[in-house]
Amino acid sequence: MQQAPSCVPQGAKMSDWCEILIHDDCSTDGTTEIVKEYAAKYPDLIFPLYEEENQYSKGVKVDFFNYNRAKGTYIAYCEGDDYWINPNKLQKQVDFMDAHPDYSICMHGCSVYDSRSKKKYVSHDFSRYAQTSNKREGGLDFTVKDYFDGYFGQPLTMLFRLSMFNFDWHNQYKYYRDTHEIYHLLKAGKGYWMNFDGGIYNIHSGGVSGGLTKLRFCEVSLPIDREFYYKTHDLLAKKQYIDTLEECVQVYAHVRPVLAFRYAFRILFLTGHPRSIIRNLKFIFGKK
Repeated sequence: MQQAPSCVPQGAKMSDWCEILIHDDCSTDGTTEIVKEYAAKYPDLIFPLYEEENQYSKGVKVDFFNYNRAKGTYIAYCEGDDYWINPNKLQKQVDFMDAHPDYSICMHGCSVYDSRSKKKYVSHDFSRYAQTSNKREGGLDFTVKDYFDGYFGQPLTMLFRLSMFNFDWHNQYKYYRDTHEIYHLLKAGKGYWMNFDGGIYNIHSGGVSGGLTKLRFCEVSLPIDREFYYKTHDLLAKKQYIDTLEECVQVYAHVRPVLAFRYAFRILFLTGHPRSIIRNLKFIFGKK
């Protein structure tokens, strides 16, 4: 906090160039006290918003508490259990976006730390970058398909252009997630991935996704993917929905077979391929 980021010109005040918007969603781990301490030290830089009740647990789209307050050209966000590690992260991203006004979003690589196994590794973005023939020296363009295929993208690495962001996107969804946001940003402009490690993505049992059991994954993911497909009618969203259904047929095969049957026939309806129902019935009846 004491040192200004490198994107601030020499002699300029950090608060004239960026703002730190913090939405404290009724934290219970001491975060509130830390935020208050730093907000008191840097009142022109840090702008906190405190909740008395947890809004995320109520299904409220918490991202927009900060988005609606943002005054800058770009938004970069970092969720509470992740952190940035490269002091030039914002400088690199802002420089690229300033030079390329047709791009809506810029991301970069990161490291992943799994607190359950105590293992740290770099994200698979880097291997994808190494295998791509049309890459530039510092990175490469990525598309909606690249994102759906899982090649690029952790929310803590993204910086996007606020002028290409539509606040009405979230209104059409009951289940709005960062997937929806990145999808729509890539539809509004181009995406660029930068070849540097700029943050740590933490996986832990207390995380929104890291602690999900397979059963809970299906309960959470199926309504999200179903809504996403039927709202967008995008073939990539359809494939994602079918992939989730396929996985959940296997998850429910022996614990809730009736539900597994329903999902198997839904896949048949979506694909029109009889082979899909045969394959999924084998899972339900315990055959490989």
